[in-house]
Amino acid sequence: MRVTIEKLVHGGSGMAAHEGRKVFVPFSAPGDVVEVEIVAEHPGYLEAELLAIVEPAPCRTAPRCPVFGVCGGCQWQHISYEAQLEWKGRILAETLARVGKIDDPPVLRALPSPMQWNYRDRMQLHVDSRGRVGYYRRGSKEVVEFEECAIAAEALNRELRERRGEISRRDRGIALRAHRGEGFSQINPGQNENLRALVCEWLGQVPHSSVLELHAGSGNFTFALARVAGSVIATEIDGRAVALAARAQERERACNVQFHRMDDARAVIRFGRFAEAVILDPPRKGCPEAIGAIAEALPRTVLYVSCDPATLSRDLRSLSVAGYRLIRAMPVDMFPQTFHIEALAMLSRS
Repeated sequence: MRVTIEKLVHGGSGMAAHEGRKVFVPFSAPGDVVEVEIVAEHPGYLEAELLAIVEPAPCRTAPRCPVFGVCGGCQWQHISYEAQLEWKGRILAETLARVGKIDDPPVLRALPSPMQWNYRDRMQLHVDSRGRVGYYRRGSKEVVEFEECAIAAEALNRELRERRGEISRRDRGIALRAHRGEGFSQINPGQNENLRALVCEWLGQVPHSSVLELHAGSGNFTFALARVAGSVIATEIDGRAVALAARAQERERACNVQFHRMDDARAVIRFGRFAEAVILDPPRKGCPEAIGAIAEALPRTVLYVSCDPATLSRDLRSLSVAGYRLIRAMPVDMFPQTFHIEALAMLSRS
């Protein structure tokens, strides 16, 4: 069957239309004319595999990795980086409109990553019974072996080359990390610095003498916030992360920061009414409990860092019902060559 790819969707596939149904085609690009084979039928949509590219899209480019399309790590190496940024913005805007019920969402151009390749500071490797070392094949637990990963830091690829024999004899996988510090770290350190700067820049545009930070972890944003805010109350449920943050606070000499171990909803109930701005960076599932508490406390400004457009949109819809307006949102490309979208959203109480 021959179709024309109209757009990219969350999850990485291209979407075409055929006889009134959507057709989702992995590893296609918007503008491609392709031959596909239907592999699954569902009410309203079809899943297909790409057989041949009849006419390549202008944004199509040559993948850098020889196992791209087999390995499950990347989805968009075949699309130019400029197009990746454009479609991440479009997908975020579409999701905010569809799930968040936000009319004409104000989505800014995506912030490019400082490095499009070799940016990941950790890699999770798997080992099979034959001693093959690599990532899992797309949609399975079969190990796909590779010489080096095009998006992993050069130091990790070097470590893989040096330790491959040792790793191949393991009975389980291994995580390699370029970042040797304790606690959570973003997978793209250079872009994480840009995200921190962006959060502080947007915070500086609104009243910010008192800030409540939820899901603070071990202080990824906290000490940057402390340099621009009068006071920061940072809360986190993970006791180990709080202990790491307390040690970092001594090094940073941040006298205007308080760390508390508590869940996000209780933190908002206790501190939210004193905060001019609330900053949150929840896990992929979002934070509906905290959103309900924010709707009660009604801080003036909310800055929401998200790694999932769908849960972000769901939570923003709840905030809009409570009287908040989305001022702007921006994709921050933490994961080049993949469909994953990190975003920062700013809301203000009407």
